[in-house]
Amino acid sequence: MESTSRVASPLLSSPAATLGVSAPAALLPLAHRLPMLMLVYAVPGVIAALHTWVYAQAKDPTYSFTRALLVQLPPWQYWAFATPVVLGLGRRFRLERGVWPRALAVHVAALAVLMVPYVTLIYFVSRTAGEKWLAETSLGQMLPLMMAKHVITSLLIYGTLVAIGYAVEYHGRYREGALAQSQLETRLAHAQLDVLRAQLHPHFLFNTLNAISVLVRKQDTAGSIRMLTGVSELLRMTLNSTGRQWVPLQEDLDFLERYLDIEQTRFQDRLQVVRAIDPVTLGALVPSLILQPLVENAIKHGLAVRSGSGCVELRASREGTRLVLEVLDDGPGLAPGWERQDGGIGVANVRARLHQLYGDRHVFSLENRPEGGVRARLELPFQAASSEVLGA
Repeated sequence: MESTSRVASPLLSSPAATLGVSAPAALLPLAHRLPMLMLVYAVPGVIAALHTWVYAQAKDPTYSFTRALLVQLPPWQYWAFATPVVLGLGRRFRLERGVWPRALAVHVAALAVLMVPYVTLIYFVSRTAGEKWLAETSLGQMLPLMMAKHVITSLLIYGTLVAIGYAVEYHGRYREGALAQSQLETRLAHAQLDVLRAQLHPHFLFNTLNAISVLVRKQDTAGSIRMLTGVSELLRMTLNSTGRQWVPLQEDLDFLERYLDIEQTRFQDRLQVVRAIDPVTLGALVPSLILQPLVENAIKHGLAVRSGSGCVELRASREGTRLVLEVLDDGPGLAPGWERQDGGIGVANVRARLHQLYGDRHVFSLENRPEGGVRARLELPFQAASSEVLGA
């Protein structure tokens, strides 16, 4: 039974061969590589000529290197023309379980057929070079003897070509499989990131609408209108960034400012915001909406749980090749088990997204500060935004 498995390497296969098109059409791509093959086979031809010349010098000092080249180089060049045929046969008649006996018979027959012109070429170039042992002997007389003499060399060349063909093919299949696996993992990662990113929208919107309802119950018309306007602006910004996993820090901070406007309307003078943003960080790429959950967490645990005022501090700096982002509050700190008790949707989302985007190339910590309050710290690879990323 014949096998027509597709081969990854262009040296070994073509769509025509895979579909069972005629042999000349299938071998055409390989024929285009003849100049390269002839150059490759010239190397062993020159080496064999050098060996012949050195050996002949001991018996005949007049034996020239040009004569040795004439004897050795053409037979090796013959295999440059035979290589596409051997590789095509190796691809079509595969030495695999279940089909190898028939394939082996085909290869043995092919070797015998290829050897006839091979030894014929050796005979005539040797006569042309003046080899005395062939001067008075006809081709018919020498053909069987020369076939027997060169069968081992021909078998080694033929077998090596088939083995190289299989090795390149399997390597190509491995690379195709690895590429397909990588693409699958990338698509899966993007799908997971899209789910995580989309999770923020209803979570944030629910909390904001809940805050608006509190203002409505308090009959704070101006505050309600201001918050609704802010929510509208936030939704517009969110829609504009749909499909983009990374945005410049400046863009994420702009979104955060709209969110803080809403929160400051909600808490009025109780919420103070301090910013320490290094200008060199504004063009760095960060995951979209990465800071808002951390600021929301700081307000929730640092201000909403007490009656007095509170402060949230935003920091951004560059430390070598790292971008450092920090969100700090001066609240009572995190109680043991806070994440398990409160659900921690925002913080869990941040952790999951950072893991998907950066793997082990990031640091994210959330811990109580010695002086009181909580510090959320992110260390990310510093990557400047490009026009290509911005337009994605």
